[in-house]
Amino acid sequence: MLERSEMLSKIKYVVDNSKSVNINRHAIKNVISLLSESKKEPWLNSDYLDLDKYTTREIMIYLILCESLNFCYWGSSPKWKIEYKGNWYSGSFGLFYSISKAINNGYDLLNLDYLEEIEIETLNEIFKGTTSIPLLEERFNILKILVKELKSIEDIESLFNVSTDVELLNVIVNSFSNFRDISIYKGKKIYFFKRAILLVSDLISNIDYIRRNVENDDNMLGCADYKIPQVLRQLEILTYSERLSNIIDNKKQLEHDSEVEIEIRANMLCAIELIKEDLKKANIKMNSLQIDNALWMLSKNDEFKNKPHHLTETIYY
Repeated sequence: MLERSEMLSKIKYVVDNSKSVNINRHAIKNVISLLSESKKEPWLNSDYLDLDKYTTREIMIYLILCESLNFCYWGSSPKWKIEYKGNWYSGSFGLFYSISKAINNGYDLLNLDYLEEIEIETLNEIFKGTTSIPLLEERFNILKILVKELKSIEDIESLFNVSTDVELLNVIVNSFSNFRDISIYKGKKIYFFKRAILLVSDLISNIDYIRRNVENDDNMLGCADYKIPQVLRQLEILTYSERLSNIIDNKKQLEHDSEVEIEIRANMLCAIELIKEDLKKANIKMNSLQIDNALWMLSKNDEFKNKPHHLTETIYY
């Protein structure tokens, strides 16, 4: 079983060998006061779906489906947004609300037999907003594989009968291929598992019996994405080489699994661990996912959008 210590040691290997990204340890003080007043609630709450209406199995399918398709929303013009109950949403919120809206409108998206037969045109209708959702074909292909994997599981509820978050993470990445977010850096495997870690949080937060059974939920790293590096750069915690800064500031794409992209993601995760240490010294207890969530919520504020986030077309975040 893959443990937190192994994941973290590989992340630190990238940090120690990074040429284009560095962590400014002295700037971490810039974020302590911001996080000390932040809420520790998970980003996903039950207003996406009236959970009382659905079985535990259906809620699990909903969460697995959403997080399997929760990636890469940039690239369309105009920006992809959807309307839900009078408001407009983009990104992860837009995707979750799109699926909830479709379920409320009669699409049988919690039925694996229905999902098995769904066509790409129908998926496009479900996600249609200001424009078609980016990477529609990639999402469709992931959905088809996911349904086969879900249908091969005799009892989905029993699959998640675990006692720690690490066990839950291992179950997810071993059961569902689209969550295997692994990169190779200088010949070493680097385990990011961004969407899998997010699904761990979703399941613990929204499934009662998992929350009761999981005795330890402090072993996860953060979720290596686009927006948190953007926030950490704004706070001067992450610093980039001149070459990388020019690429990002001119909105040029970075190739997925390139050294610079891996360095951004790894340094971001290590910075969260250092922030956690300094918060602890200030008698503020937050685990890595809570810090990640708070930073991600900060990214919604205009003051943290002065510089663009990096652009990498990928199914992993």
